[in-house]
Amino acid sequence: MIAPHQEAIDLLKRKPVVTRQVFDELLPELRGRAFTITGIEDADVLQRVRDAIAEVPRGTTWDDAKKDITAELDPWMGENSERHAELLLRTHAFQAFQASNWRVAQEDEDTTHLQYLATEDDHVRDSHLALNGVPLAKRDEFWDKDYPPWEWGCRCRVRPMNPDLVDMEREADADRNPEDRNVIEGPALTKLREGTLNRGGQTFDVSAPSESNPNAFQWHPDNLRIAPAQLKDRYDPEVWTEFRDRAQNTEITQGVSMWEWLNGKHLKT
Repeated sequence: MIAPHQEAIDLLKRKPVVTRQVFDELLPELRGRAFTITGIEDADVLQRVRDAIAEVPRGTTWDDAKKDITAELDPWMGENSERHAELLLRTHAFQAFQASNWRVAQEDEDTTHLQYLATEDDHVRDSHLALNGVPLAKRDEFWDKDYPPWEWGCRCRVRPMNPDLVDMEREADADRNPEDRNVIEGPALTKLREGTLNRGGQTFDVSAPSESNPNAFQWHPDNLRIAPAQLKDRYDPEVWTEFRDRAQNTEITQGVSMWEWLNGKHLKT
């Protein structure tokens, strides 16, 4: 079973007031982002799946949400429905946890950096594992396109760091080869921002998919919107018309339709 990472859950428990506010503000955005599912044309199914995903931050268990979503997808996807339900949860619900981490870190004066943490197993991408342990300033431009999850199925995460923790990481780097040090500075940092990282004698491409394909998976934790132009490219004309009409008549928060939000209208907090 793939579940939200325990560190994210612990973060919520440690800062219940701040993160509850963040999550309450996140829920409409999460509903909007999770509304669209490639390959499913029934708008009622989309809405029920969207709502099931949005219940995870409220406390619904991962297994219960997965079961509900699998049941909704089954008539459309058959034996692939459980796997697709897991992917939807991993992508959309995990984005909510990561967006919460991001927004809390930006508000916390003691947090100066975010450290990239990969899931160290046989399924992790080599390029994601190469980033494991790297701390960068919390507003570094690198995060604009590589903040996890930055590819479909990405299970990486970040943890907040203060200056003392960064100094400890720098001290640990003294025992590492120069190209394997986690605190990246100077020309190596410039290359990282451009999408290249050297590790263990290898060069890894860590550029986000959107760098080469504007319609590829992309997001930023400051804003979970998906541009309508991107959405339109995923649909046949008839399906797109149905989606647009439903979005125009679906509120994701009081007084704001999903269509208005997708087109840039700010949500009330």
